[in-house]
Amino acid sequence: MPDNDSTDKPSERPPLDIEDWELAFAAYKGNTSAALNMGFCLMVIKGYLSYDPPKIEAVLKGIDHAILALYPYTQFHDICHDMYIKVIGGDLTLEEEEKLKNLGIKF
Repeated sequence: MPDNDSTDKPSERPPLDIEDWELAFAAYKGNTSAALNMGFCLMVIKGYLSYDPPKIEAVLKGIDHAILALYPYTQFHDICHDMYIKVIGGDLTLEEEEKLKNLGIKF
């Protein structure tokens, strides 16, 4: 039985809080159309999760599409797609992390 939910389940991530979203969406400042479009996309995902039963596969596919669409806007676009997936998934090895730092990649 876990004693500490935040440390006994290292594969689970904590829920996203408002600060996480503020950081993620800071790039939308001054681009109201893009911000509105993101709101529409999030509402579609929310709608799929509200169905009975929830359309989990549609949500996962939509999130996968979002991750792929976001990739060209990252500094990983010039390096490696697989490394990008590892970074956002929290799956980097210490060796890989050091390599990226040596390349000047910040994350």
